Amino acid sequence: RAPEACSWEGESCLVSGCCRRIGFKCFQKDDKWASCGQTCDALSELDPEPWSCAELGGDLGTHVFERSLDPAGTSLYCFTVVTPQGVVAPGVKPGYEQSLLEQMKARKLGIFECDASDVFEGRRVSRGDWQSVVNTDIFLNVWRQVQTKAVYKRYPWTVKVDADAVFLPARLRAHLTGMGPPAETPVYLHNINFKFHFMGALEVLSSKAVDILLQSFSECSRSFGLEGGEDYFTKQCLDAAFVGHMTDFSLLDDKYTHSEGWHLFDVSPCVDQSIVAFHPYKHANSWEGCYNVSVGKTVPADYVGCNLRWTGDACYLNSTLAHLPDDPENLKGVVRPLRNKGKK
Repeated sequence: RAPEACSWEGESCLVSGCCRRIGFKCFQKDDKWASCGQTCDALSELDPEPWSCAELGGDLGTHVFERSLDPAGTSLYCFTVVTPQGVVAPGVKPGYEQSLLEQMKARKLGIFECDASDVFEGRRVSRGDWQSVVNTDIFLNVWRQVQTKAVYKRYPWTVKVDADAVFLPARLRAHLTGMGPPAETPVYLHNINFKFHFMGALEVLSSKAVDILLQSFSECSRSFGLEGGEDYFTKQCLDAAFVGHMTDFSLLDDKYTHSEGWHLFDVSPCVDQSIVAFHPYKHANSWEGCYNVSVGKTVPADYVGCNLRWTGDACYLNSTLAHLPDDPENLKGVVRPLRNKGKK
């Protein structure tokens, strides 16, 4: 954990000369007070009295772990959150998460392939749209439920997975084996090469890291506030508690990081055999399509074009295939095999 001497926002860092929050510096006001902030201007704007703005120190930095000679095991406790009538994308039915989870559970896929799993109920966010929501307070409550059940303590890794992610636990176990994170150590995984390198669709923490996260929630909430996304809050809190990390940018493919023009039902990203989780797939058919592509049961070229799809179809952006009027309704977007059969 971070040395107790380092200061949170709102505390004086005059003696410590260091800040808990990554990216913050300790700026002096006078011989009686100094405070942590991103800039001295931001601090002095809140105080009518003059600041000297002498820089007394910075943050602690982050700790990066290397492959260990004593690696952690690879068993997984996985959980997800289902939000009844949550915020949905255009063309997606409210309540879709429950149908996705029912499909996964029936086939023992996703979190149900983990060594243990739980499904928690969230609540509808009051702010934000379907691509970006203010949900930190909701997930703090979920983490408290994780703490109460305490199942996570039996396994070296805890994995929080979004309900609309196509998650392949066997791949995560293989990644962990290759990385060799240290056993019995607080560590979490940077999961994607985008912005702050930690997106909430797939959060992987050691059980010791979860212990520290839970212990730090109160202080992090007071210092950081609850106005943003839970993934950024979680990363800031872990870093401020000096929980180390390892990096594997092939853990997550998230369409929200793609360039303009991506399609919610397009299965083409799912061909990448190195990726552990693909996100988001908000319909049972597109989720199944991505899963089938990821395990080689189908290929993107089997699917209808995204601008030619029927409601609910998985699709392929580069496909020119279209439905025929007499196509059965249960194709789920897979039309090429039917066309090839018709040519014989």
